[in-house]
Amino acid sequence: MPLRVHELRLPREGSDTEIFELALARAGLKAADVTGYEIVRRSVDRRRQHPVVSWTVDLMTRPEWRAPNHLGRGLTWVETVTPPQRKGDATLALRPVVIGSGPAGLFAALELAEHGFRPLVLERGDAMNHRATAIMRLVRERVLDPESNYLFGEGGAGTYSDGKLTSRSADPRSAKVLATVREFSGIASVSYDFRPHLGSDRVRAVVGRMRRRIQELGGEMRFRCKVVGISHNLGQLTAVRTNSGDIPCSVAVLAPGHSARDLTRALAADGVAMERKPFQLGLRIEHPQAFVDRCVRGSGESDGFPSDYRIAARVTGRSVWSFCMCPGGEIIPAISTANTMNTNGMSWSSKDTGFANSGLVTTLEVNEFGAEGVFAGMDLQQRYEEAAVHAAGKEMAIPAQRLVDWLDRASGGDLPRSSSRTELVAADLRSVLPPQVDKALREALPVFHRQMPGYIQPEAVLVGPEMRSSSPVRFVRHADSIESVNIGGLYPVGEGAGYAGGIVSAAVDGLRAAGSICARHAPPVVP
Repeated sequence: MPLRVHELRLPREGSDTEIFELALARAGLKAADVTGYEIVRRSVDRRRQHPVVSWTVDLMTRPEWRAPNHLGRGLTWVETVTPPQRKGDATLALRPVVIGSGPAGLFAALELAEHGFRPLVLERGDAMNHRATAIMRLVRERVLDPESNYLFGEGGAGTYSDGKLTSRSADPRSAKVLATVREFSGIASVSYDFRPHLGSDRVRAVVGRMRRRIQELGGEMRFRCKVVGISHNLGQLTAVRTNSGDIPCSVAVLAPGHSARDLTRALAADGVAMERKPFQLGLRIEHPQAFVDRCVRGSGESDGFPSDYRIAARVTGRSVWSFCMCPGGEIIPAISTANTMNTNGMSWSSKDTGFANSGLVTTLEVNEFGAEGVFAGMDLQQRYEEAAVHAAGKEMAIPAQRLVDWLDRASGGDLPRSSSRTELVAADLRSVLPPQVDKALREALPVFHRQMPGYIQPEAVLVGPEMRSSSPVRFVRHADSIESVNIGGLYPVGEGAGYAGGIVSAAVDGLRAAGSICARHAPPVVP
């Protein structure tokens, strides 16, 4: 049973040896009393000119070590319990299919592969290298591939959304997700940083290595294979329909991602139960990174460790908060069709653009959609994304406005420098949001300015809209098995299914689906 040592404060450049020795001293132990140690948490206090790092360490004590009757302050015993996994005995006749290779689909596929199921993964976009090429064409030539872009392709939208691995979930599978990313990235801090942040370039490498592991274990990946629906008989899944033919199966993990609107509509037509749900939307704001560093640390120098922030306000019965904050990041066009515009942010591991961007979002409730029907929220998203193109006056350009001009309700004006490699066009952003969301953001900004003096400044720029922070549709599933309530063998998971809000939570949902399948079934017999 590990002895956990909390709140060991060291300079950021503290070595592993220093951390270990400090933990031993705090616990009153000698090196001979332990068999090893593991760093379980690192958090950084950036509120000072020089960051202070707090470490939490587990010491693996030897069985013969006699523990004191009362542990000192900052010391606790940690009981590690791994729940046994029940194995199913109903042998599948056909291998399971995984629809989508985002975090939910990829982790589900890896778990199934490790248990001998040899899953078939279907991805509508390209493999990573080809996807990266398609994105470069989008950035440099304004040529959009509707199936391979910032939203679609190997790794899903999560690949190009900064590589944040923060999760508030108490689900023990979260630790497994982080351990897996640590294994495939080779970056130990992933499993213990308070807010792990890989960067999109490192995420790309992790995704590729996970794919190769799945293939080594007998799984298969099919790219440019677009799912267009499912077939079922008497409430049981019988096949997945694709643009290259039907694939017979009785079990499928559905991980479509939050932007596969065409597939969601097709599955509703096929009879899959779903319902509308609230979702988050707003704008994205960008400041010079030096401003954020001064606010958080009192110094405009990042010292290679650019600061991030989280802010929130409650205004007229509605919460507004920062979302997906990208230190040293860039603004990107998260779109799959040329007649729409939606923004997001990302960072590379270097975090060196000199700019910091963040979503500013609030929740739109279902009674605010302005229409009935399961797709009312999705239709609203589409409408304002099309309005953004109209506001910019051209396709493949992002409407933008200085924050001070937006607050003054001024139209036109010039724009400050920006991280965006996609063209920004000065525009009136009032047309790209529902009025109640626009109102909430205007009321929240002065609060944010009090929390971070200087937040409202001429160099701050707003872009938008940010419409895909979460899905406006939820696939209805059983709480225990997470199987669709009306299509046996179909397991809807992740952000697109309405059950996650980030890389880790989506991956955990994929693991839950794989665990449910493993508990019911035995792998198909290899012919």
